[in-house]
Amino acid sequence: MDATRLIVFYMPVGVMAVSLMAAIGIGGLFFLKRSGDRRANCLYGALLLAGGFTQLHFLLLFSGLTVHRPELEFLPIYFTLWLPVLLFFHVKISLYPRYRLRVGDLKHFIFPLAQLLFFVGIWLVPEFRRPEGRYFYSPFYGGFEQALYLVIWPSYIIFAYQYLRRKRAQLGRRSLPRLLWYLRKLLKGSMLFVIAYAILAVSDFVSYNYFFVDMRSQDWYAAAQSLTYTVLLLWLTTYGFQVLLWGRRLLRSGSAGQP
Repeated sequence: MDATRLIVFYMPVGVMAVSLMAAIGIGGLFFLKRSGDRRANCLYGALLLAGGFTQLHFLLLFSGLTVHRPELEFLPIYFTLWLPVLLFFHVKISLYPRYRLRVGDLKHFIFPLAQLLFFVGIWLVPEFRRPEGRYFYSPFYGGFEQALYLVIWPSYIIFAYQYLRRKRAQLGRRSLPRLLWYLRKLLKGSMLFVIAYAILAVSDFVSYNYFFVDMRSQDWYAAAQSLTYTVLLLWLTTYGFQVLLWGRRLLRSGSAGQP
């Protein structure tokens, strides 16, 4: 077996497959979780399921299966615009369990719902599909969608972090309660991996539009980009596994400070 092929194809495919199965499996368990706030649990479960199915979309593209079966690219399993919104509401409701969703909160789901309807539409009506798949000016699957992804992700992480800071100020404690400490770790890790993904995306845009170099055609770049999202998904899944394993202790309101 060619060593280069092993590194830039088979290893990423294996890691992507493991990450999507772990995300879907652990995400499903969150809907059965009894400790903690049920709405927060369901939101995080939905986050992992959406992340896992989105990874399946990337895996189909990366493995080349869509070349032989183009219709697989348009399966309604692409939820990039859902992920930051679900993470934000998970954090918000974890911090404020008495909060009730309002009509004004629906604005956060405009783009995610539109993206879902877009994919359902092009899946059911093949005539709506573009031959090249992604379309640069599409806000749901293309260049504009990637721009929205790179703007919405850090924005919602910052919004969630503001709620965390407000909760800490209300508690008036110098050391973070265990729940807040873990939520802060979740947000910081997510921001780090989103920044790494943004660097790759911006590099691709600049090289293609100003230097006429298509980085997506390079095996190493495709592997790096897929693994960047994979690491983000593994981070979210690992956090979910920790909460499932030690949930009762972590979410106990009277828990001690930082471990």
